[in-house]
Amino acid sequence: MEGPDLGAFSFGLDDLAEAFASLSMFPLFEIAHYILMCQAVRSDSGGLTLSRKHPLANWVCCMLMCSAGGFISSLLLGLPLIGPLSKTPNVLLASAIWYLEFYAPFDLFHKAVTFLPIKLVVISLKEIRRAHKVPDGIATAAKVHPHGYVAHVVIACVKGAGSGFMLNFQRLVRGKWSPETNQILHPTVVLKECLISAILFTLPTGVLPINQDQLLLLTGIAMVIVKVTLTLTNVGDPFKPIENVLCMPIFGKAEVMAAEKKKKE
Repeated sequence: MEGPDLGAFSFGLDDLAEAFASLSMFPLFEIAHYILMCQAVRSDSGGLTLSRKHPLANWVCCMLMCSAGGFISSLLLGLPLIGPLSKTPNVLLASAIWYLEFYAPFDLFHKAVTFLPIKLVVISLKEIRRAHKVPDGIATAAKVHPHGYVAHVVIACVKGAGSGFMLNFQRLVRGKWSPETNQILHPTVVLKECLISAILFTLPTGVLPINQDQLLLLTGIAMVIVKVTLTLTNVGDPFKPIENVLCMPIFGKAEVMAAEKKKKE
């Protein structure tokens, strides 16, 4: 009795990974991204208040969030800061989503995209886009700093989780400044995912038993699973247990926390 044809399975996986890597992000995956970024501004600005009182500021905030990775990576790499706005179809599409999110009759658009089944689809598409942005960020950084591997990781994280870094700046546009909420002080699950993915993508060829396309596929699947799980449950940060174990011997976190607690008492 013959066993399973592993060669055929490998061939199929290669095809799937290659197809996944060649996916075009525009317009479907970009639409999902723009929807969630406009929702982020809406929830952070207190609902529809900003859009009614200051529509221009509201639009600027949404554009900053929609192109956050592009703006910040351009700033860090010394590229034209206005570059992300040079993609006219993207700006027009983001603006259309902005208008529908804030000004659609009876708020129908917002109600539709926040309906749980649709929301899960939008989130999944967004996470697939995020997975693609990590190697895209590495490629962008490599053009400016070919051997700057730390720079590659930083730009990959910015490309994948740029909205978290842009959050304070878009708040500044609408007159609110809260520097204590930045991602450096409070890293999100998304940032941690992007950091791990970026490190894996920068490893020399041959270190991992899979190629770049297969790594991208697995990264995309993992990001979708994590985000959907966090959306449906209250499990919290899945990285916390590992961090708690590692922080004690490496950074002495337990001793510091105990000292602070004793000081307060």
